[in-house]
Amino acid sequence: MMQAQNLWTTLAEQRQSHTRLIVSTVEARAAKRLKARDDEIERIRIMNWALEERLRNLFMEAQMWRDIAQSNEATANVLRGDLQRALDSQAVRGGGSGDGQEDDAESCCWGENQVPLCAEEEVGTPAVEERPATAVGRCKGCREDAAVVLLLPCRHLCVCAPCAAAAQACPACGSAKNGSVCINFS
Repeated sequence: MMQAQNLWTTLAEQRQSHTRLIVSTVEARAAKRLKARDDEIERIRIMNWALEERLRNLFMEAQMWRDIAQSNEATANVLRGDLQRALDSQAVRGGGSGDGQEDDAESCCWGENQVPLCAEEEVGTPAVEERPATAVGRCKGCREDAAVVLLLPCRHLCVCAPCAAAAQACPACGSAKNGSVCINFS
């Protein structure tokens, strides 16, 4: 009977030992899985932060582009109005004032954009041969083709396409050219 009692005690100890081994193995696996999940949560948190930062940057960039678009739209509306006034003025004049000289729209950029005159122009001798325009709407550069290019920022409609490509300044007011728009009258 003592032997049976020892056998039962040994079996109970082995069962407890085996149970502790199983529990420690399960705990180790669970701890490993929890660590992996914690690492994944941290990685996702960092990715989420980066995406939120990118979203903030994209929002600011979109706002900047929206502001630029509104500014360009306002500029286009001003140019459209100026062009319409110039065309209306041209229609009122009925094809010219009769003396062969054309009037230009008032420049918005006289001053800091004015290109300095060369030495010949300063003393009164024209650097380019002055020929009267033969018709209203003629190019002020070559005096031959129709003026179809609006110079920026002064908004003078005074040169043809080839002269606009070569011009550094507006021939009407001397303002430095920083862009041009070809106008389609048809």
